[in-house]
Amino acid sequence: MTLSVKDASFESVIRLLEANTEYTFLYEDRHIAEIGGLNLNFRETDIKVVLDKCLQGTNLSYRLMNNHTIVIQRGVAVDTTKQKAPQKMSVSGVVKDVKGEVLPGVTIRIKNTQLGFVTDIDGKFKFDFPKQDTVVLIFSFVGYKTQEFQVKNDKPITIVLKEDVTEMDEVVVTGIFTKAKESYTGAVTTITAKDLQRVGNRNLVSSIRNIDPSFNIADNIDIGSDPNKLPDITVRGSSSLDVGVRDLQEDSRSTQSTNQPLFIMDGFEITLERMMDLDENQVESITLLKDASATAMYGTRGANGVVVIVTKKPEAGRIRVTYKGSLNIEAPDLTSYDLLDAREKLQYEWAAGLYENTNANQTQELWDLYNQRKMDAERGVNTYWLKYPVRTGVGHKHSLRFEGGDEVYRYSVGLSYNDIAGAMKGSNRRTFNGNVFLSYKYKNLTFQNDLQVSSNRSYNSPYGTFNDFAKINSYWTPYDEEGNLIKVLEDYYYNSLNRRNFVYNPLYNAKLPSKDESRYTQIQNNFAIEWHILPELFVRGRLGITSKTDRTDVYKSAKHTDFDNYSEDDYGRKGTYSYGTGEAFNYEADFTLNYSKNFMEKHQLYVGLGYNFAQEKNEFFTILAEGISNVNMDFLGMASMYEKDGHPQSSEGFSRRMGGIANVNYTYDRRYFIDASFKIEGSSKFGSDNRYAPFWSVGIGWNLHHEAFMMDNNLLNVARLKLSYGTSGSQAFNSYQAMTTFKDYGGSSYQGWYGVYLMAMGNSDLGWQKTKQLNVGAELEFFNGRIRVNADYYNKVTDDLLSDITLPSSSGFGSYKANVGQVANTGVELGVNVYVLRDTKRDLAWLVGGTLAHNKNEIKKISNSLEFLNDQMSSEDGGNPSFMYEEGQSMNTIFAVKSKGIDPSNGKEIYIKKDGTETYTWDAKDKVPCGINEPKIWGNLNTMFRYKGITLNAIFGYRYGGQMYNYTLVSKVENIKPYDNADKRVLYDRWKNPGDNAFFKGVRDFTATNATSRFVMDENTLECRSISLGYDWEAKWLDQVGISYLTITGYMEDVFRISSIKQERGLSYPFSRKFSVSLSVRF
Repeated sequence: MTLSVKDASFESVIRLLEANTEYTFLYEDRHIAEIGGLNLNFRETDIKVVLDKCLQGTNLSYRLMNNHTIVIQRGVAVDTTKQKAPQKMSVSGVVKDVKGEVLPGVTIRIKNTQLGFVTDIDGKFKFDFPKQDTVVLIFSFVGYKTQEFQVKNDKPITIVLKEDVTEMDEVVVTGIFTKAKESYTGAVTTITAKDLQRVGNRNLVSSIRNIDPSFNIADNIDIGSDPNKLPDITVRGSSSLDVGVRDLQEDSRSTQSTNQPLFIMDGFEITLERMMDLDENQVESITLLKDASATAMYGTRGANGVVVIVTKKPEAGRIRVTYKGSLNIEAPDLTSYDLLDAREKLQYEWAAGLYENTNANQTQELWDLYNQRKMDAERGVNTYWLKYPVRTGVGHKHSLRFEGGDEVYRYSVGLSYNDIAGAMKGSNRRTFNGNVFLSYKYKNLTFQNDLQVSSNRSYNSPYGTFNDFAKINSYWTPYDEEGNLIKVLEDYYYNSLNRRNFVYNPLYNAKLPSKDESRYTQIQNNFAIEWHILPELFVRGRLGITSKTDRTDVYKSAKHTDFDNYSEDDYGRKGTYSYGTGEAFNYEADFTLNYSKNFMEKHQLYVGLGYNFAQEKNEFFTILAEGISNVNMDFLGMASMYEKDGHPQSSEGFSRRMGGIANVNYTYDRRYFIDASFKIEGSSKFGSDNRYAPFWSVGIGWNLHHEAFMMDNNLLNVARLKLSYGTSGSQAFNSYQAMTTFKDYGGSSYQGWYGVYLMAMGNSDLGWQKTKQLNVGAELEFFNGRIRVNADYYNKVTDDLLSDITLPSSSGFGSYKANVGQVANTGVELGVNVYVLRDTKRDLAWLVGGTLAHNKNEIKKISNSLEFLNDQMSSEDGGNPSFMYEEGQSMNTIFAVKSKGIDPSNGKEIYIKKDGTETYTWDAKDKVPCGINEPKIWGNLNTMFRYKGITLNAIFGYRYGGQMYNYTLVSKVENIKPYDNADKRVLYDRWKNPGDNAFFKGVRDFTATNATSRFVMDENTLECRSISLGYDWEAKWLDQVGISYLTITGYMEDVFRISSIKQERGLSYPFSRKFSVSLSVRF
């Protein structure tokens, strides 16, 4: 062998010998610690010569054992070729985890020596070594706690290693840095995989809402349980104004809700749609970051809160296979609909004077019509139209995961498929997810790569809007006596209303060939590398690349009723096909340096430095073609022309951002701690003169339970107080809002030059919305964790709101984007969990808990453009109230004209003007704040009972103290024409005769009911969101067939809802109750 070293220690020489020869050395560290200053230079020399030189002048000797092990010990040198065989010890056994799975590749070392071995593929080991008085084996494996075992004899041993996975309630995963919860000042909620399994089986968004009420999902009575619609989510109230347009969500592809939180998965941003389609079985934990101390590190994107998702990483050991399958049922919930039956509808029509007329001839014709309908009703015609577009949807969900590896290599492969069958016929959402995760460790370097593929296809119901069926009279039938589908249910002119009523059968279009679907495919690759330079210092780099393609297809056949009014000249235009396609490509990278050190036992310091940059690019194209004469040809290529007077539409966006971050945490004696973060970030979305902005936070905390006077306290075990203040930003806006943009005149030209017009004026000073937030929090535990209390108070003020500035009319343009406005959110969050019973010996536990949230929203300042919009809305008529932006009011304030009620003498409504006088005349200028469409308090109630392998969970949600405008009373009781079906209250509760004390105006009063405080009602709601009952098998036969665990669970979701407001819910798409049974098994 060849060896050359200078001033080297004997230990370093041994390492070189082990690295370059087949020999392994066995020695005690203390024996060789003093041997150093070795200068060696050997070429093609035997190892014996090298060892003789190293041990010259010492009292150490060496000998060869087992042809590959050299033992170094005290004593006189012995000729290894002639010595007697030393006495040996033998040890053998197997290493397993707590679940009984064998662990291959576990390192086994004899304490105070460098001799080591590893377990084989079956987790077994066996080796011999020189006999010693005391032998202690050290077992170590990545991801498991190191364990020592003293060998007393040569009998086989079984070692069980426990996972060294830091419990989720001990750390906080922020997506950038991982912090110890004990010294973290931010307001966070951590949700484990077990929590997700306990609270529901629908999707991750609903599960988070069931755990933390600050993650609020707006109750949308229009979209109901439509699986293809995204919810509106806020965290700690709304911080942004949707300004300058009536409906910010008009184009869901390019416009994102400005109050939506940021979603981060494994360090990289994902969309809400991706979050909804994630397989919850691949999720390890979810952390909800709520205050500035937690979100400042996300700079321009953290103002609305951050949801951090961590997916499961592979466990070491032999190959494990995990499967979970669910059978899911969605049953339409139509209990909120209380429509008139055939007889009641005829009574209402008669009372409303539908069959009266001054012309005697037509009066007889009307009476004949009435009598015919009454005869039909008497012979049993009473069609329940709501049954036709709905179904009991039966879907299924499957998740399969393979994982394994050793201390060096780890891998996992995950596959999932989710088929959601909605409550309306033809409504489906099918999602496939797949991922491959690889990890390789080489010395102090760790490489990880996660490739994820997601494919989705969604189908909207061909039955259209659910409310179309709710309006149809029950004395009509969809089919004639011969079973043929009726196209037109009524075409009649009512003189009493001076109006023609033309009604199509809503089933007609539903039975025609049609298409309304969308799809996307997303490929995301996340690569990470970690370099542990020192035990207290490591560097991490990550790169995420995402590519996504979208497509939408909407086809209407030439027989669709939309084309019935086409003229003869437009006959060839019947049959349309809308085709949209788009793609997005994003990349994001970050680099972080993490340093953590303990000093003199009482001082703990953490420093994190980072840098990130990202780019987002997207484009979308839409083509509308027409003239598809063959109803069965649902193909774009069959169209004969583009849309009349139309042309292809497109949109695109491109933006970049970059920033640097520093985070410091210091803890003294585990009692006092301080957190500080600073980030400076720039984005191309904002003005060229204002692209960079600083964001920061500082927090302090006190672990009161570590004080000397609290150490022996059996009552209060944990008392942590926290205070933080900081800033974060928001940039969920258009890529080009700061730039002056133009649009061409649709192909028009002059002398070969194409003309353009101004779309939007630029603003080089446009900057970020900045949110300042104060948070005061407390975490308490009593009686060894039997009672846990978490409380937070926050004050959240958003400055520099993006809104519109009105320009003079002489400028030729209405407004431009600027930072003007301020909104404040102040609130309280409280959570309590109590173990009523907790007996680990009997595996018995009963947990009861609840959460409470309160938020007050107030607009502090608005732009002059919003004031102009308010003036417009305050002067408009309409049955719906206005939600105007007015300083001093909430963003959710309901504006309507005050009402004294219905005058018993004549059935007319009495309005109260702003000056307090009463009138029968409704005036839009008298609109005043009449309520706030947000509860004073809301939250969850939960209970968990476990005995042996049986677990029962129940989650309830409540809302108290808010107001809601009852749209049903307006649209289905008063603003209703008597020829449409309606709520039963239109017959039984409307004013009919002088002296009636009625809530609703006269039954023959067909004047429009405008926004009035009469329909602003207090909303108090209790709903059962989820009930689950599960059983974990622990039978011996499971081990015999290779099963680690087997669990079966039944779920019921959206079980019931009790509300102080009676109104129709699910107008465009019905709500549903969900039932499912799931089976989880691991091999």
